[in-house]
Amino acid sequence: MTEPGSDAVAVIGLSGRFPGATTVEDLWRNLLSGTDAITRDHRGAFGMLDAPARFDASFFGYSPAEATLLDPQHRVLLECAWHALENAAYDPRSMRGRVGVYAGTGQTDYAEKLIAHRDSASLQHELGSDYAIRLGSAVDFATSRISHRLRLTGPAVTVQTACSTSLVAVHLAVQGLLAGDCDLALAGGATVRIDPVLSGQDEAGVIAPSGHCRPFDARAEGTIPGNGAGFVVLRMLDDALAAGDPVHAVIRGSAIGNDGGDKIGFTAPSVQGQERTIRAAFGPSGLRPQDIGYVQAHGTATRLGDPIEVAALNRVYAGETPRDTPCVLGSVKSMIGHADAAAGVAGLITAVLAVRDGVIPPTAHFTCPNPELDLTAVPFVVNTETLSWPIGHGPRRAAVNSLGLGGTNAHIIVEQHLAETRPLSAPEPQVLILSAATESAVRTATSQMAEYLRQDVEQPLADIAFTLQTGRSRLHHRRAAAALTAKQASATLSRQADVVLPPASSVVFVFPGQGCQYPDMGADLDRSQPAYAAALDDCAAALSGHLPEVDLRKMISSPTLSSDLVASQISLFAVEWATASLWRSLGVQPSIVLGHSLGAVTAACVAGNLSLDDGMGYVVERARLFASLPTGTTLAVATDDEEIARTIPATTLRELSLAAINAPRHQVLSGPAHHVAAAEAALVEAGVSVKTLRVAAPAHSRQIETVAEELSAAVSRLRPRPLTTRWISDHTGTDMSATEAADPNYWVAHARSTVRFTEAVATLLAAPGTLVLEVGPGHTASALIRQHPEYDGRTVRTSLPHPVDNRPSHLHFAETVAAVWSAGIEVDWNACHSSPRQRVALPGYPFEGKEFGPSAAAMSRRMKPAPTGSKEPRDDVEAVVAEAFSRVLGVDNLTHDDNFFELGGDSLIATRVVALLNAELGPNLGLTVRTIFTARTVGELAAQLRGLTPPPLEGGGFLAHLA
Repeated sequence: MTEPGSDAVAVIGLSGRFPGATTVEDLWRNLLSGTDAITRDHRGAFGMLDAPARFDASFFGYSPAEATLLDPQHRVLLECAWHALENAAYDPRSMRGRVGVYAGTGQTDYAEKLIAHRDSASLQHELGSDYAIRLGSAVDFATSRISHRLRLTGPAVTVQTACSTSLVAVHLAVQGLLAGDCDLALAGGATVRIDPVLSGQDEAGVIAPSGHCRPFDARAEGTIPGNGAGFVVLRMLDDALAAGDPVHAVIRGSAIGNDGGDKIGFTAPSVQGQERTIRAAFGPSGLRPQDIGYVQAHGTATRLGDPIEVAALNRVYAGETPRDTPCVLGSVKSMIGHADAAAGVAGLITAVLAVRDGVIPPTAHFTCPNPELDLTAVPFVVNTETLSWPIGHGPRRAAVNSLGLGGTNAHIIVEQHLAETRPLSAPEPQVLILSAATESAVRTATSQMAEYLRQDVEQPLADIAFTLQTGRSRLHHRRAAAALTAKQASATLSRQADVVLPPASSVVFVFPGQGCQYPDMGADLDRSQPAYAAALDDCAAALSGHLPEVDLRKMISSPTLSSDLVASQISLFAVEWATASLWRSLGVQPSIVLGHSLGAVTAACVAGNLSLDDGMGYVVERARLFASLPTGTTLAVATDDEEIARTIPATTLRELSLAAINAPRHQVLSGPAHHVAAAEAALVEAGVSVKTLRVAAPAHSRQIETVAEELSAAVSRLRPRPLTTRWISDHTGTDMSATEAADPNYWVAHARSTVRFTEAVATLLAAPGTLVLEVGPGHTASALIRQHPEYDGRTVRTSLPHPVDNRPSHLHFAETVAAVWSAGIEVDWNACHSSPRQRVALPGYPFEGKEFGPSAAAMSRRMKPAPTGSKEPRDDVEAVVAEAFSRVLGVDNLTHDDNFFELGGDSLIATRVVALLNAELGPNLGLTVRTIFTARTVGELAAQLRGLTPPPLEGGGFLAHLA
């Protein structure tokens, strides 16, 4: 036995829709439980799909009319392609490299039904010409349509070999990868009949009249036709492992061939032809037939087919030496029927899951072997109950056999992937994100993920988070949750399902002032976030130039931090800078910064006005000078100026300064400690709420004047630079001007004067579409913003917890990251993971399909919301254009500004618009498709048509039928 070589191909993604199963996971559960998913009634039996005509047209950019033209096979394959790439943990809308599509579909009568319906109703323009209908349903275009809609640039190869189509497609995809034609490949197929004829009779004797498919059984009398669709995603194994892809199994060998003329008739199978193909599959694999433990056979249960297939398998699988254990023989058709072009990929998916999970599903309806089969030569056994894979000395291996009517055969060998065991690491907070095209879809996706995580998932939460962050499309409607464990994530997502945050387009950083600091603030971020730790290192280096004997981290963790004036200011500045640096490392850049008192220094540094060295130097000098002042303190007062003047004795009030106006009824008084204490007593006696702040200095008071000269000397050493980010001054309450930003003496006035935070917040709130982040410990600034009379409900979040929250700072920060992303701010998720992550398979996008089909009821039109407010009356020409767009696109309530191409139109559909308008307005206008490319909206095209001076409108055209 050999290990996979450099030519091994990994199966990294799976998707499918089969009878009784809307996902591969559903199929696997059904197979393991032995569930027969065939639909039977008095007319016969068929393997039905659930709602085969449903399609999420708007998700893929199709108008209702265009979706109706698409054969359901094409629609189902398109959704399966999306799900397969998602299952491989790749965003289908941002695939890199060349992605090939190899697939085929069955023959259906969908085009004929459309034409018949069109010709029997007044729908010529809605359904278009024969060419338009054929373009939407011809087998040639299924793969090209997927490549077009998903922007895939590898080969788009349509395969047509009847029943073996999808397995032949897999072989061709493997060859495409080996040849370098593509870097990743989608391979599979579909047969979808939306209105199948259930019949137990057929001329060829292929259909089982009993309605039961009994492969290998003595009572076998034929197969059961059915629908199905499936894709596998393939990649070279070495590339998959390097990228951390989820490897479900490895393809070790594959081959295709044809029976040629060595058979009794065109539709008859050939032992020799099948043998050649099976034997050829082992050539490149380096494996022996004895290494295969399970064969997923074609297994049609026909009297002629099964004996010939088993005879061909015997010739190869009997081998030259006896087997240690029997080889299990099975056929998925016993439970889902014959899916025609999708039959091969259904068998492959079954085999892949069997080797991955070590479980072999039963073959239904098997009681005793067909006497015409020799099951002893290998020997083969047909299991009738779910079977655990026998324990062996190497990886599990299976083979898939598929036979095409006409003689094209395929055989593929798959092997279990033996993944390396990774050491477990301590749990860190992870952010799980979900998005969808509609609000209802994102709620469904959130609930599905919560349910998935509620189970005992084996994947590390970090890998799940990484997959959701980097392997899914980022759509408009969003949800996110942060957690340490899968169970916590499940509970949080359940709570978040219906939570919609106000959308934001930019971020404001608000830096709080002194008083919010506490020992060990941000410690968990320092341990877990390299960007935070690096920024703190930079602060420590800057500090060493002024206080070389001080260890910054010991200062931050000191139990006496809050009472140490110098340490608290330096620590607060460093933590704010490190937190801002962490946000920026995640790609969250502020459009505006605002700081409160000491926080204004951090704001200046983040805005590019001061370097980190200058900022740290100023903070050190500022703290030293404040500490040299006579003992002072600050008092927060929950009232306005008038009540303060009435309540506090004048002699006391003269000794105090108004340090800050944080809100209309939130003032801060500052001054000598005994005068502040006297003011506090008077206010409390009057019933006014007060709070002494953790600021052991008379900040923003007249006492600063005693150190004004030293403060001026300190700021003279600053080297202000031009602003790179808008900065709102808490000194003036307005934007910093270029002159103010260039003047170092600004900081002297700033330290002495009142903090006008409430005015600064008003300026901030005047900027629409912003999300506010408090960048520092606690929630003081956030609370003030929410209390502001002009606060409009926008998202306001804190970066670090308040000390009473009793929660890790890295979990709190992760929760805020989740909220920021949910509100619409992009995050660089790759920066969230300092160590390599694995991609994992997760539940796929919840498509919201609608019925599209040839019947009048199925040809639903999409209703745009009616325009609100007053609107200029629409003239006749604009009404004609709107109705023409509406008829060919299937979209109602069109307005002046609706764009033909944004609604799903293309050049082919535009020809129908031209025909309608020429019929209504006259053929001499010179209107062409090119006209619609230049005048794309209802209003633009109407204006252009008015310039062509059409003849007066008569009431006899379709305008007369406007309702």
